[in-house]
Amino acid sequence: MVRGLRRTGAVSADGDFLDTADRQDLKARHPADGTTARQAAHIAPAERRLALRELAAECPGMSRDELLRQACDFFGWRLGQDIRAALESDVAELYAQGVFMGTEGRITVTR
Repeated sequence: MVRGLRRTGAVSADGDFLDTADRQDLKARHPADGTTARQAAHIAPAERRLALRELAAECPGMSRDELLRQACDFFGWRLGQDIRAALESDVAELYAQGVFMGTEGRITVTR
């Protein structure tokens, strides 16, 4: 069933995550007060990248390490090795897409 939906273009895949292909309203969600943070493995890369982009846009020129710490604060995580690897991959993807640029370790959002 999922394969058929992917073939028709109704569903898109982002790693192990599925979403409607035409979604326009993706939001980066942080835990509400008094709730447990979602595990990093339960958050789609697109949502993590959106949060990184929004955080970098709020504070242009932030260092990569500061951006990773801010993302962890946003999602309610501790910056462990597995989370660092996922976020570093997301930052690299944002650079590859041309969303991020920067010199001397300072990140700027281009769009």
